[in-house]
Amino acid sequence: MAEPNIIFGVRPVQEAVQSGQTINRIYVAKESRAPACKGIIDAAKQQSIPFDFVPQAKINDLTGTKEHQGIAAKISPIDYLSLKDFLSTVKETSTVLLLDQLHHPKNLGLIIRSAVGAGTSALVLTERKGALVDESVIRASTGTVFRIPLVKAGNLSQAMQQLKDAGFWIYGLDAQGETSVFDMDWPRRTALVLGNETKGLRPNIAKNCDALVSIPLANDLESLNAAMAAGIALFQIAHGRG
Repeated sequence: MAEPNIIFGVRPVQEAVQSGQTINRIYVAKESRAPACKGIIDAAKQQSIPFDFVPQAKINDLTGTKEHQGIAAKISPIDYLSLKDFLSTVKETSTVLLLDQLHHPKNLGLIIRSAVGAGTSALVLTERKGALVDESVIRASTGTVFRIPLVKAGNLSQAMQQLKDAGFWIYGLDAQGETSVFDMDWPRRTALVLGNETKGLRPNIAKNCDALVSIPLANDLESLNAAMAAGIALFQIAHGRG
């Protein structure tokens, strides 16, 4: 397993450098032949980011794997915004995704990648009983986590109320939702809530939504993977607004 705050692989390190994320040091294997590593080192020089050429065994030890593409970086902890700070600069047309105690880091990483691709404005994570961003999430998102504002909420119900006060309509994604995501007329300010992988939305969270929406499934399929469901819904919201 990688050390805390160690990320690895060309794309995650590249994304971190391009985003302005605080990077303490970059490690490049002396044996590396990856052309992209040179571009990362050139960018590091421009930003005065320290870097070392080290034996590949050193990167194996740092990352806990040999699947690192010859590059790793030690970064500072991920910065989370407060919801108040995010809302102070939010655009009139905006989509926010809230995750209600999502547990699996790989799902979180894949959801982040879809959210970035769909133009989602921010991601709200629960501070307790849910996955937060670590090196495995960064890896699963292929570094796109550095492209989206992250908000950490101590109380998701309170965060939902703050969003409502800011003009957002709140929709819970639920298999029992009466309206299909494909039939919705999405408001300019939309917040989508996605529940836990096995339990779905908590009852109190579902109750606080303005409405529950669903993804219609064929062949008696009961549900989709959380990351797949989030991607479908987020892209549909973006498409529905034209």
